[in-house]
Amino acid sequence: MTDTTATNAPLPFCSVEAGSDGHARLGELLAGLQAVSQPGDGQAKTERRFENHLALVRLGIATSLFYALRAKHAPTAAHCLRVALSCSAWAERLGLEDSTRDRIEVAALLHDLGKIGIPDRILRKPGKLTTEEQLVMDGCPKLGCEILRGCTSDRELLQIVNHASTWYESRREQDGPRRDALPLGARMLAIADAFDAMTTDTVYRRAMSRERAIQELIDGSCTQFDPELALDFNRMLELRPEMLHGAVVHRWLQQLHQDGDQGVWGVSPGSPRSIPAGPHRESLFCSHLIGSLKDGVAFTDAEGTITQWSPGMQSLTSITAEAILGQTWSNESIGLLERDASEHNETCLVKVCLDTSSVVAQPMLVRRAQGDTMRVHVQVSPVFGPKPGIHGTVILIRDLSDQANLEEQLESLHQKTTRDPLTGVYNRAHFDSALDNLAQKASEGGSSFSLIICDIDHFKRVNDLHGHPAGDEAIIRFAGLLNSHSRDEDVVARYGGEEFVILAPNCDNGTAARRAEAIRIALESTLLPSLGGESVTASFGVTEFQAGDTGETILARADRALLKAKDNGRNRVIQLGSGNRVDLAGESNQRRWLGWFDTDASQHQREIDVITPVPLDLAIEKLRGFIADHDAEIISVRENHVCIKLQAPCRPGGRRRSDRQVSVRVQMTLSEVRNHVPSIQRPVKTNVHIELQPIRNRDRRNRELSTCFNRVVSSLRSYLMGEIKKSDDE
Repeated sequence: MTDTTATNAPLPFCSVEAGSDGHARLGELLAGLQAVSQPGDGQAKTERRFENHLALVRLGIATSLFYALRAKHAPTAAHCLRVALSCSAWAERLGLEDSTRDRIEVAALLHDLGKIGIPDRILRKPGKLTTEEQLVMDGCPKLGCEILRGCTSDRELLQIVNHASTWYESRREQDGPRRDALPLGARMLAIADAFDAMTTDTVYRRAMSRERAIQELIDGSCTQFDPELALDFNRMLELRPEMLHGAVVHRWLQQLHQDGDQGVWGVSPGSPRSIPAGPHRESLFCSHLIGSLKDGVAFTDAEGTITQWSPGMQSLTSITAEAILGQTWSNESIGLLERDASEHNETCLVKVCLDTSSVVAQPMLVRRAQGDTMRVHVQVSPVFGPKPGIHGTVILIRDLSDQANLEEQLESLHQKTTRDPLTGVYNRAHFDSALDNLAQKASEGGSSFSLIICDIDHFKRVNDLHGHPAGDEAIIRFAGLLNSHSRDEDVVARYGGEEFVILAPNCDNGTAARRAEAIRIALESTLLPSLGGESVTASFGVTEFQAGDTGETILARADRALLKAKDNGRNRVIQLGSGNRVDLAGESNQRRWLGWFDTDASQHQREIDVITPVPLDLAIEKLRGFIADHDAEIISVRENHVCIKLQAPCRPGGRRRSDRQVSVRVQMTLSEVRNHVPSIQRPVKTNVHIELQPIRNRDRRNRELSTCFNRVVSSLRSYLMGEIKKSDDE
């Protein structure tokens, strides 16, 4: 068995202690910043073991329960599947016994089973729930246990499901056990459940980046979540961010559709559903047509429930199919507004169509995620069949924005200077310019953007076995696939060789990762005649602009994510970075505390403290990423101090590159921040004391010195997920 002692350490978790021994241990961790870690084959073998283990668990009658939940509400079933995969990976990391791991996996897969008994008017409601409706939803765990008692008497399994939503430090006495008295599986399930909910799109809330979601988990430690488990979940994703990638879901779904043997429930699974023989030719053409349309297309059933959501609709409304399918259509949830706001007419066109069984059409506005509105024409048509009555509706939304400006821009493009001659996508020069422009606008308060970098796996092998013409075809097909999955405002470019990049304006980390996963799956299933009917795969690195970034740092972070994807098995998507924080109060506080940089230009050295909510070992891992992405040089490491040198960009204006950068020495001292109230258990935080000073004497007179310092501190804060320490903090 592979030795995984370093990453699979069981509870309790260790931390770096204070004192001289603690400083020595911290010095060892900091010294590790200079070491380049090379993950071995053991990680890939471990991954395959736990992925296959979950697929081989014989669920028996639980399979039927899962299909029943999926028939009731498909988004909930998909959420349960992702949570089960997370718990499976985590249980493998913790080295739990097989029986315990199986029980946790099944509990995670069925923890929302109680939603089968929730009325559709509540479960599919697109708006905010009332107090009475929320009380009905709160009864899901008990209702799920009642359903499970009909097919199992496993008390531990029922306890995990029953207490999956119980807070670690429960606010109510009647909630039952607290803290460590809660089942380990319930405490793990609560964390995995919340993490998936935060990183999944909904109609009213965009998905958070993984870093942001992890910070929310840590902030909820000791109240809602087990603090030690929350930190270990963070460590798992920090060390192996590919742990929860979509390929695992895809493979396990395939296994789930196969009949198993005698299950842990003592009942043969049988055939709980009927699988269609395959799509008809007409269905394939219809699906391809809808997917290719720039206009938005959606279907609803006779109750107004959305059953299909086209990519064009997602592009127009900025709402993903995963977030909207199964919800009841409403103008508010879709973001549809009347063209004349003074009329205050909130008529739902879908309802009118269903009530009158006639076509309804009207010009309207769509409110987009970035805050602007788009002129559209909405048409809702009834769908009739051989039987009397209406079967549902087809909604068509057409963009009425002025196309003249776009056509002029396309005609003015200089093909030979901006396009790659082989693939027809943009070349590296155009990408570099677009990246710098987007980074500059974002740093000045403009909208955020994401960057996807991808590379065909084992491309040299393709050239060696099939020849360079076959390699060229693979590159051309890959470029075409990237183009087909891009939006009008995206920049798809060939970065070099078999490596491509996608710049996605107004796109967050989570959305970009889902888009990359869709491309990965499509490429994997695309057969190439020049390769003898085989396909190629690709690895993807995804990141989003965050405070303090430049074009160079965001590209370096995306490239680091790509290398992690390759080191951990290829054919996967890795997401790095906390993304552009939307906590306006926190950002205003940062500007206030950084404001003193500009108050005393005569000082050549600045000091500030950043508090990060993670312990020392994780803070050092995040610091490792900062050093790598900024191409910083480590000057010295001793005990709990590390000194680095980096180039901080200034505003453009100098003729030479050295005039546009300031060489900055950054001295950091790391120390633990412990809670001094014995009755309250709080996770250990890390204080990073930062001292900055210019290295060159001439930079001491640079008027942009404070701006450079601000950028460095903002970037450090983003990487560390930290907050500026107030002067009255201990």
